[in-house]
Amino acid sequence: MSIDLEDEFENIERRRIKSVERILTAKIERAANDGVSIAYDENSKVILVRYALPGETVKIKIYKEAKDYCLGEPLEIIEPSPNRIKPPCKYFSLCGGCDYSMLDYENQIKLKTEITRETFKRIGKMEQVEFTDLIKSPIPYHYRNNVTFKVNSKNQKIGFFRKDTKSIIDIEKCMIADENINKALNILRKESEFPPHNVKVRITAKGDTVVNMIKTENFEDRDVYEEITAAGKTITFKISKDSFFQINNSVIPLWIEKIISFLNKDKTERIFDLYCGNGLITLFVSYYAKETIGVEISSSSVRDAIHNIKHNKIETNVRIIEGAVEDTIKSLGKADVIIVDPPRKGLDETTRRVLLDNTPQKIIYSSCKASTMARDIAILSQKYAVKEMVPVDMFPQTHHIEMLVLLELKEI
Repeated sequence: MSIDLEDEFENIERRRIKSVERILTAKIERAANDGVSIAYDENSKVILVRYALPGETVKIKIYKEAKDYCLGEPLEIIEPSPNRIKPPCKYFSLCGGCDYSMLDYENQIKLKTEITRETFKRIGKMEQVEFTDLIKSPIPYHYRNNVTFKVNSKNQKIGFFRKDTKSIIDIEKCMIADENINKALNILRKESEFPPHNVKVRITAKGDTVVNMIKTENFEDRDVYEEITAAGKTITFKISKDSFFQINNSVIPLWIEKIISFLNKDKTERIFDLYCGNGLITLFVSYYAKETIGVEISSSSVRDAIHNIKHNKIETNVRIIEGAVEDTIKSLGKADVIIVDPPRKGLDETTRRVLLDNTPQKIIYSSCKASTMARDIAILSQKYAVKEMVPVDMFPQTHHIEMLVLLELKEI
């Protein structure tokens, strides 16, 4: 018996699933997406279990049940995997932020890439999945440059939701957050007024700390400027309070440099950067292009991107267009290279169709959701061949991994 695990937990509250309580012992058969592993009960029903590793024998508490599967949590690891280590975070398996801290970093990477490979085989219909490179995070802990903390002001709790619940785990320190974020967290706890609701703390590489979404006594609620150096260029990016920016400053330059490596160096390519945010990719690749156009739907990100072009005195042929990609892409004309970094839902049907009709020589696809990326690549494979596949570990300790794929137009 099996179930489709493409979206295991993302819409868990929307499903018909009831609360139960039963305890059993089972062997973990394999790892799956979204940080879960798979076991089977005595009736061969699928059990999705977090914080357990393949090969382990585990005492499991079943806490929710659907027709075809149930959700469980480990009560005891009866026969542990030889790869299991003691997690360095005391909140691990309580706080829902991390998934694989019971593995050392090398084994985390191995597990995540194996899961990703299987996802591309299953959903992308790819017989062979060969990774041409692997970008690891130079910093496996304390890498996050921003964190949104969940707050229960009545009970004075500030931390993160327990996985698959709305119950807040009160924390003193987050092991994947920059140390300055943890310092800010403990300052917030001691202010005369406890945070009234959720709060975002952002830190820059130079140590500028801001607190967004609330007013505080010790921090400003404002935008920040982040400096990124990659491929011999240093660009300063304004990040507005509502704008998205990648969370791991130690990986961003490596990711950018890999994208640049896919480009021709003679500056003859017309490049579209779709879902461009505040121009992080757009501005860097513009130095290698004849023309670069970024498209973004978020007004605050568009304002930031335009500001960043002026602030850095960038004189390349680059411009930013505000609008939804699916509404804008048809009017842009022909491109030599199209870069896409879509939200987790992946590319919409209109955008996929335009990519197939536009036939750029290259499509560079970056995504933290392997299943939707694999779906899109399966469709684009009508005209495109996968030339490079690069896992980029932007999110150590978690089940997330960024995938960077180079597609090239097939010869007719």
